[in-house]
Amino acid sequence: MTSQRPSLEILLNDPAVSYPLKAVLLVWWSRDPLDAANDAAALAAVMGDRLTSILEQRHGP
Repeated sequence: MTSQRPSLEILLNDPAVSYPLKAVLLVWWSRDPLDAANDAAALAAVMGDRLTSILEQRHGP
């Protein structure tokens, strides 16, 4: 079974989607999709590492 991913239009019109994400989508939409995807993956990795670090500081490894 394939999960459906939301379209750009759905994300931009969804009030639950954060303004920062909407801003990135609008700016990055016209970029080369491979470059944007690579940047998004790098951002996700950095933010995931930050989350892990914060959680470990609060709750231990």
